[in-house]
Amino acid sequence: MRRCGYSLGLGEPNLDGKPNLDYDAVCRPSELHALKKGALDYIQNSENQILFTIHQIFESWIFSSKKLLDRISERISKEEFTKAADDCWILEKIWKLLEEIENLHLLMDPDDFLHLKTQLRMKTVADSETFCFRSKGLIEVTKLSKDLRHKVPKILGVEVDPMGGPVIQESAMELYREKRRYEKIHLLQAFQGVESAVKGFFFNYKQLLVIMMGSLEAKANFAVIGGSTESSDLLAQLFLEPTYYPSLDGAKTFIGDCWEHDQAVGSGLDCRHHRKNRTAKQ
Repeated sequence: MRRCGYSLGLGEPNLDGKPNLDYDAVCRPSELHALKKGALDYIQNSENQILFTIHQIFESWIFSSKKLLDRISERISKEEFTKAADDCWILEKIWKLLEEIENLHLLMDPDDFLHLKTQLRMKTVADSETFCFRSKGLIEVTKLSKDLRHKVPKILGVEVDPMGGPVIQESAMELYREKRRYEKIHLLQAFQGVESAVKGFFFNYKQLLVIMMGSLEAKANFAVIGGSTESSDLLAQLFLEPTYYPSLDGAKTFIGDCWEHDQAVGSGLDCRHHRKNRTAKQ
């Protein structure tokens, strides 16, 4: 502890005046401990405890990310955009960590794992917690991560046009070009970073299924999301679906087009003038 740069603040001597490590700022250890469930000891398989441990680690981080998403929403509502951006980048790292946790399955013996899969009846037990889409926490966190897109109008200070006009896209372009509110830019970038991490997780999970269970299992995923049963390669649907942020995507595409146009004609005009001219022509 003497060489540690932080103090846990648990009553230990802190003669050097080290800053406290707020380990319970997002969720308390007792909340994570409450998630612990007993392993199925009656199953005789050497990989049983390993699978159980991986699942416990996974669900603990899922719970933490849920609490973090709640804090992100709260900070955005208070317009604490810098803090919200920091939390979003933490969330992005958690999604990548979840990917690494799932990859721990690769360390398991293939024959023992497939035997354990049969013993646990992973295909037939509806409430199994050993499968990706049978984790209710994962489904909830995935939905909440995608729903960050609904915060974009709040961040930009505009309302969605009921007629479908490009109000959000134009506001995003103005934000990117004027560069006055960097905290908003960083937050929007963090949103898209989270999107990339979410899709990366499910892409990796599909490959993991192929390696661990064979390609047939990877093509037959079933889950209940949003009250309806989805099938037909649900994993592919998740990581191949269009961007969560079409307005931000359109804004960046338009800005890139502006700069390409200005470079081609050699006019040296600001991209904003080109945008106004194109809008007037339309």
